[in-house]
Amino acid sequence: MESNAKLEELKNVLQDKRCSITEHSSLMEITFEREEDADWFENVFEIFQKESAACCLMPIKPKNTLPKFIFNIRNMDKFIELIKESKIDF
Repeated sequence: MESNAKLEELKNVLQDKRCSITEHSSLMEITFEREEDADWFENVFEIFQKESAACCLMPIKPKNTLPKFIFNIRNMDKFIELIKESKIDF
């Protein structure tokens, strides 16, 4: 139940970034509709790694399809908080 609440909170935090989010245990998959949102995510991911909130980013950006990122979540609460903070800067 708590996992669903955290996933919903993450979706709310990223609502202006036009993306879909799928959770697979500790693995997260985010697909962005806009290239600029995908670029934003890829640029701030280093912060998430430094703060031990997420790791092992695998970007998937084939031509003519939506950009997707698959990564591990280490701390969902911290990950959500860091996204909130990083949105202020962009």
